[in-house]
Amino acid sequence: MLKWVGGCLVVVVVLVIGGAWLGLRTMRESLAPDGSARVAIAATPERVFASLADGDSAATWMAQGNTVTTSRRGRLQPGDSIRVTLRRTLGMSPEPMIWQVMEVVPDRLLVLQLRSASSPAGMAIRRDSIATAGDSTIVLSRLTSTLPDSVKSSTTAEMLMSMFRMQSKLELETLKARLERRVAAPGG
Repeated sequence: MLKWVGGCLVVVVVLVIGGAWLGLRTMRESLAPDGSARVAIAATPERVFASLADGDSAATWMAQGNTVTTSRRGRLQPGDSIRVTLRRTLGMSPEPMIWQVMEVVPDRLLVLQLRSASSPAGMAIRRDSIATAGDSTIVLSRLTSTLPDSVKSSTTAEMLMSMFRMQSKLELETLKARLERRVAAPGG
């Protein structure tokens, strides 16, 4: 009986690890070779940018399941911040992440720098560029590390950057679903 339970436990562990690996691989394949995320949204560039660069809407598409607060209501400006407080897990309260607004070019570009609440040094820069493609808007999100080269090459830093890139892709997909649902509602 104990061997049977142990065998079942091994099978479950292998299935969980395999599922996680498959999910990670699928998500990585949805990113461009340079790690950028590209999403086409059926809305005007003005509308996409209004949601992307607005402090009031950030919580609706950014870091789903976490607490997102901004230093400003309305359109974000350089110097503003978006604070992401992660869910409490296993009794631990992770340190908040802060996206500092570095540059805003209306209807074209939003540049954010990621840092932790305890360290003013940046960890990454996210550039969300907007372009028109037919009747849709393309949002291209590029995330680059600002860590020192000695840290950047570590496996942990690479995994962290991969996680942030996948998170930016998920956030853009959430933004897309939010905007396209609103577009479809009046006529549907």
